[in-house]
This record gives sequence, C-alpha cells and structure tokens, in this order.
Amino acid sequence: MPNQQKKVIFCMAGVLSFLCALGVVTAVGTPLWIKATILCKTGALLVNASGEELSKFMGEMQYGLFHGEGIRQCGLGARPFRFSCSCGCLVMILFASEVKIHHLSEKIANFKEGTYAYKTQNENYTTSFWVVFICFFVHFLNGLLIRLAGFQFPFAKSKDTETTNVAADLMY
Repeated sequence: MPNQQKKVIFCMAGVLSFLCALGVVTAVGTPLWIKATILCKTGALLVNASGEELSKFMGEMQYGLFHGEGIRQCGLGARPFRFSCSCGCLVMILFASEVKIHHLSEKIANFKEGTYAYKTQNENYTTSFWVVFICFFVHFLNGLLIRLAGFQFPFAKSKDTETTNVAADLMY
C-alpha cells in the first residue's frame, strides 16, 4: 500500500476515534439509556383495567448510569421522582445484564415505595446506550482498519531474548 494512502487511512482512523471519544463522553452522563413503562401492582394482583382507565395506573421512567427520572401513577395522579444510580463498572455488557437479569427497572420503580408495587411492562435501550455501543464497535473497526493499512502494533512484535552470562551479571 502506498505511503500516502496509509497516512490517509491512519488520519481517518484518528478522526473516528476522536469522534467516538466525544460521543461516549456525551452519552455517559445522560439519563437516556433505558426507557421503561411500569404498571402499578396493588396487593397481589395487577390492575385490571383497559383503555383510558389503564393509563391512570401506568408510569414511565428513564435512566442512565448515574441518574434518572420518572412518573409513578397508581390511580392517584402523577407522582414524579428522581433518583441516582451507581454503576461500579461502565462496561456495556454488565449494564445490560444488570438491567435484564436483576430487573433494575423494577428495583428503581419500587425504591422507597411503601404502598404499591410496580411491575415493568417494557424496557427499551435508548439513544445514549446505542451511541456508546456504536462507538465501541467503531473503535474496534478502527483497529482493524489500521492493521489492514499495514501498521504494525508495538505489542505484536516478538522480542528476541538473548541468553546472557548470569554469573557475570551477578558479580557487578
């Protein structure tokens, strides 16, 4: 591959990496990762309502890694609430597994709720989650692009170790 073409590919990869870093920094602090619809659960049964009546017993919330907000409704009108999340690790796979396996939306919706229990009706990953996911994917593709351009990564070279006279080294 010609030297000029390698420089162009390397510069494109650098620009893509910079844009990915800006995207991740922007997306991490926003509460636009998960959008969930919650349904009020009274006693042992879910609310038996339909149509316009059902909307009085539903709420919604959205949250990210650090904070979120939502509206709870249980026939008593809208009750807005805000909360903070703490995430020990900003790895996408761990966040997604926490949401699904440990029912994070239900835990947040029911936090400090004494009277009613809320059940998650649906959850959707929203803007910031996908921005970070795409940025990680583009970063991986950048590595492949740079490698295909013919650049050798420093950790890919094997170092030849020479055998030295250990006894002579110990004397000094």
